[in-house]
Amino acid sequence: MSNERVFIGLGANLGESATTLLRAWEEIAALDAVAAVQLSSPYVTAPVAMSSTNLFCNAVAEVRTTLPPELLLENLLTIEARLGRVRDARASGYQDRHIDLDIIYYGQQVINTIELVLPHPQRCLRLFVLTPLAEIAPEFVDVQRAESVAHLEQQLRAAIDQGREEAQSIDKISWQKT
Repeated sequence: MSNERVFIGLGANLGESATTLLRAWEEIAALDAVAAVQLSSPYVTAPVAMSSTNLFCNAVAEVRTTLPPELLLENLLTIEARLGRVRDARASGYQDRHIDLDIIYYGQQVINTIELVLPHPQRCLRLFVLTPLAEIAPEFVDVQRAESVAHLEQQLRAAIDQGREEAQSIDKISWQKT
């Protein structure tokens, strides 16, 4: 198995969100067959596509791994559970959460199964994904769009400015201030 370049979205809007993201990053970096490369700055964002008064803290991590995508996902779900994520199967839509770990890209792989869809299907519609991703890997090319993530972020910001997409607030903060 090749050593894949993987990007993972980290988010939380309950508890000490930034601290939880750093703990998740440490746990991801400690996984067997995973090498931590870099973690973006944290960003404070308003909830998107959900009703909540709790702001999110978001970041994107880059790792290298030989784990298959499904096994990496399984490991991320285990980390989520350890850090307090509770999934309510009866609830509909997005919910407040202590931690959310999503594989955004697994190299240039395209996967569409019940358990896993890659690249992440909402990636191009979320500043909380594209902005931290463009911070750490602006040149990375989206396998389905054939455009860099920096360009995808610019396109989304333009669509928001023109009213074609819903407004999204995002503010870069420092890990030291959290």
